[in-house]
Amino acid sequence: MNKATVLLATMQLDIGGAETHVVDLACHLTELGYRVLVASNGGCYVERLTACGVPHYQVPLYDNKPALLWRSVWAMRRIVRDEQVDLIHSHARVPAFVTAVMGRPKQVHFVTTAHYNFKGLWYLSRWGEKTIAVSEDIRDYLIDYFRVSPERIVVIPNGVDTDWFSPGCCSSGRGAETAESGQPWPTARIAMVSRMDGHLSDVAVNLISACEQVYDRWPLQLLIAGGGDNLDPVSARAAACNERLGKTVVSVLGSRTDISRILTASDLVVGVSRVAMEAMSCAKPVILAGPQGFGGLLAPDRVAQFKEDNFTARGQSAAVTVPRLVDALEEFFAKPPEWRHSTGQFLRQLVISEYSSQRMAERVAGVYEEVLNPLK
Repeated sequence: MNKATVLLATMQLDIGGAETHVVDLACHLTELGYRVLVASNGGCYVERLTACGVPHYQVPLYDNKPALLWRSVWAMRRIVRDEQVDLIHSHARVPAFVTAVMGRPKQVHFVTTAHYNFKGLWYLSRWGEKTIAVSEDIRDYLIDYFRVSPERIVVIPNGVDTDWFSPGCCSSGRGAETAESGQPWPTARIAMVSRMDGHLSDVAVNLISACEQVYDRWPLQLLIAGGGDNLDPVSARAAACNERLGKTVVSVLGSRTDISRILTASDLVVGVSRVAMEAMSCAKPVILAGPQGFGGLLAPDRVAQFKEDNFTARGQSAAVTVPRLVDALEEFFAKPPEWRHSTGQFLRQLVISEYSSQRMAERVAGVYEEVLNPLK
């Protein structure tokens, strides 16, 4: 029997945890037999969707301006009608709001995923017949802040494609030249992958300053991947650092889709949430540092405390500061190669056993079937 037609709705498909989550989910759901469509404002990951055989519809779901909301409502109604959609799965506030108010037919079901503990904009907050929370603390937040019924919430952690993000997925040998800058290979290559918006870009700026401070003791290379509204200030800070040091130490790469290549070619990754888990899947040590908190160097005996907040470090009281980043970098450089290797292998096995994207998609499909066939 043919499975349902599912429309995944998200803001856009550029660098970001929710965005890559949607892409992986779409591809795996297709493998599971669902007919999958995606609606978003587009971005660099549309090409990967196309390669998976998933059609993409350009819909301005990235903004809550009335004119764009109106356009999105009519576009979504047309997609649902023309494609005979059975279920819409929304992944952010604007897509969920549009789905809730568009006047969808009664037979079209509605599921949401909460990726973040956002505040404000109550008028935009809508929840589906089932709401998926990516972590336990998000579940608690939905109950406490938005009064979502606990019976409507299912916790399904983010999943990572462990084949795509693996130590052997790309060539990452230590050749005489680096892949990005042509400089001789440094003591360590550090990668940060993130959107360059708001406080996310503040983390990048602080990381550049921290790398500049330790460079005399630990010559390194820092790669920063991701686009956004604050990319220019980050690039300016990188240029100032490179000028002071007299060489290209920091490379700002902008939006990229070859994130697995960047991660596997690095020795250490700075990031949170999905990026952290992708790095873990590549068997790389991680410094947890993001706009919601600072977790420091992730050691095997500290993993349990970060599981409940989806490796975001938002459960920590410490903010991301230059001194804390300096201390974490110093701690990493003091570790012997054996620690780096064993820690990387431990983190990869953790992702394989608990956070694979295939497992995530199968659990999401279970939610769909519960909504589509409530009497079974």
